Amino acid sequence: MTLAFNNHHCFYLSPGLVMAHGTAIDTKPHKHSLWQLCIPSKTSTLNGEILLTGKIIPPNEPHQLSMPEGWIILAEPESKLGNTMRELSAQILTKALPPLPMLIPSEEVSISALLTNLGQYALLVESLKNNPYQCRSKHLLKLLARLDSCLTGDCLKPEQWRAKDVANWLAISESQFLHLVTKELGVSWRPYLLWRRLICAIQAISTGGNITEAAYLTGFSDSAHLCRTIKSTFGMTSKQLLSCFK
Repeated sequence: MTLAFNNHHCFYLSPGLVMAHGTAIDTKPHKHSLWQLCIPSKTSTLNGEILLTGKIIPPNEPHQLSMPEGWIILAEPESKLGNTMRELSAQILTKALPPLPMLIPSEEVSISALLTNLGQYALLVESLKNNPYQCRSKHLLKLLARLDSCLTGDCLKPEQWRAKDVANWLAISESQFLHLVTKELGVSWRPYLLWRRLICAIQAISTGGNITEAAYLTGFSDSAHLCRTIKSTFGMTSKQLLSCFK
């Protein structure tokens, strides 16, 4: 998926990637199945320690981020960007590359400006611009194409995405399907489906829908469920996320 800038200079989403600029305050430690890159522009803390640099957080690592202002970038575990974050984290740890920079608060807030600031991390910038699927299974590629259609049309309700039904549609066993998802996408089916539903909900919000409408369209039980999912994934409240689109 190639990065295409739009009218929301502080927000971008694609099937394997979400970028948002704003406030991220975790009220308690949590974890999720995604790679996370946080780039603060104001004094921030991670797990109670002051952040002096940008930080990469691996999937399923408990963390508590308090970032008054900055960028949050989330990537699927086995996406090109996820693999790049994995490699970059190791290179920074071994000092093969310098730590990721913080941003200066007075600098322009836009995706373009962010990429300029990350210029010395060429592979990271390239992966942010172009983040294609890395899986090889023809079954999963077929499924991903169908999931991606939600971003350009009506979101398909989650009852159509039960593992058994998806496996039948792909003409493979349910166990084979679940194994493929975990192996090639790096996350089990249920949390992956929740992530994709969240992307669809955010897409609905970005095009003018409210939280209640977005929750209904994407199969969340209610707006409170969607708000909790936004908070647990981004560290942002739904109100803070909405501000990205103004």
